[in-house]
This record gives sequence, C-alpha cells and structure tokens, in this order.
Amino acid sequence: SDLIIPCSKYTSPANYEKLEKWTESYNVAEKLYDKKLINGIGFDGVYVEDVREFIQKCRIKPQIYRGDVYQALEGYGRRMGVGNHISDGKELQQVLQDHNVTFLSSNVAGHVLENKHLRPHAYGLLQHLGSVLYHAHREYNEQNGVDSIISTNLKGGEYYTVPRLILAYLVKRKVGVLPHAYKAEHLADDAPESVSSLASFLSERRLAEIGMALKAMISEKDLPEDHGLGMEGEHDAAAVFHNEVGQEVYLFRILDDIGSEKEVAIPPERGGIVEHGHSAVIIANPGDKFAVYRADGKRIDNFLTLNTVPGGAEDFVLQL
Repeated sequence: SDLIIPCSKYTSPANYEKLEKWTESYNVAEKLYDKKLINGIGFDGVYVEDVREFIQKCRIKPQIYRGDVYQALEGYGRRMGVGNHISDGKELQQVLQDHNVTFLSSNVAGHVLENKHLRPHAYGLLQHLGSVLYHAHREYNEQNGVDSIISTNLKGGEYYTVPRLILAYLVKRKVGVLPHAYKAEHLADDAPESVSSLASFLSERRLAEIGMALKAMISEKDLPEDHGLGMEGEHDAAAVFHNEVGQEVYLFRILDDIGSEKEVAIPPERGGIVEHGHSAVIIANPGDKFAVYRADGKRIDNFLTLNTVPGGAEDFVLQL
C-alpha cells in the first residue's frame, strides 16, 4: 500500500485510529490462514514503531515484511553503519529479526541503478567488483574441484553484472529479493542458483566494499574517484570506521619504521577524513594498526588493530 500511517506516538489520535482499522483488516487474513486458504501472511507500508506495535497485537505473526531497497540497504547492509547514528532502517531490521519476519525487497536493482549516471564512481566500483569477483570465484572453484555455476553472461562478458552483485549482497544479508526481471538475459542473471552461488562466495571484506558503493548509489554523494576499493586479491581485509565523535576525524596508519612506529595520514579520498555520522572502509592487512585523531589534534582511544582473518572485516565505532 502507498498509504503510510504513523502511529499516535508521532502524530494525532485520528491517525492512530486509522492504524487500528488497518490492524483489524489483518484479522481477516488470519482467519483465511486458519482455514488453510492462504499459506502465509505479509504486510508493508508502515513505520518501525507501527511494526513493533502491530506484531505485538497479531495472533498469527506475519512471515514477510515487504519494504523498499533503501530500507533493506540501511537496515540489513552490515557496515552501512552501526551504533547511535543508525536510523529507523536498522531498528526495523532488529524488530523483524526478533519476531522471525523475513524482509522482502522488490525491484532492488532497478531502484539502485536509476542513479548510475549520477554516481559514476560508485557504479564503476560495482562494475569493477563484478569482474574481479567473477575471476576470483572461478579460480576458487577450479582449485577446490567445485562444480561451478559460473558462466559468462548472455552478452559474452566474463564478469558478474551489477544487478547480480546487488542481489547476491542482499541475499547474503538474509534479505528476500524480487528482481522484477522479464527479459531473457535478466532472468538468467537473476536465477536463484546464480545469485546464491555468488552470495556464498562473498567475503566480509567484499561485502564492506559493495556496501559502500551501494550506500553512495542511494545517497546524494558519490564516492571519490580514487577511493582505493575493489583491488584484486581476496586476502586483504576491511577496517570499517563509524564516526560518532560529533565532529570529523582523521585516520592514520601505523607503520614500522626501523624498530619504531610511524603514523602516516590516510588520504581524504581513501577515507582518511570521516564526517560525523558517516563511515569509511579502509582496505588493509590483518594485524594492521590505525590511529584516529580529532580536529583539535587529540587522539581518540589507543591504537586500533585490525583483528580479523584474510577476507574479513572489523567495525570500529569511534566515540569520545
């Protein structure tokens, strides 16, 4: 439904009455479910507070919540942000998970790709990752004797398309997807076997990179041209910094310098300056160390060490 009615916590009692009537209509679906005339119940078009209240009132819990791709990316895209600056998307995810309700997002690629000409660097990263992951996945399968579901797309290119990458990312994050595909080449690309095969291969490091690109695709700001993401090789890891300091912060790598340690500033275009409420992904080696400074030169906390495995990722929530 296009009608979104906030509950009385945010608006008037009149709107709450409308929400009550909407809830009563759900009772009809519950009776149909009791009589085995339908196999499941889903809902959409409500705010997180409404969802929480609605689920508590239901006699039969819904199996599916249908939302848009923006909610899915914000709520289920790990490393899109953590901590206090998360808005309703992340809170909605938690409510649905607590009640074992599956998030279903429709036409995900279409909504994201409508901005591809406005976000050329983010879209270019997704295209590049499609090629890098295609070859890395094929090599992995050949080395491990795995029957490969990999094939060239119908245009003959040896790469994963951006739509398949987006779908695999969401599936890895346990979001149900409805591609809305109808052309033959799209149907083949969006097939469950194709998407799930890629999803199972995606590492946490690659998920962090894809997440940053997708965040830029649906925001008002593109990635910098020299973002440093998407490099070949599956052994690097991702350090993901989330700024909750209240002001911008500056990131430094800690390098060995003949028996001592030297701080080297990370260039701004590589994520070295992080605004409050934003995140940055830095590709590094497991065990690498970082320092974080405020604008007044005061260091935040002690040195931070990337304690993860090759291909892994670790979140650092920066707070005073």
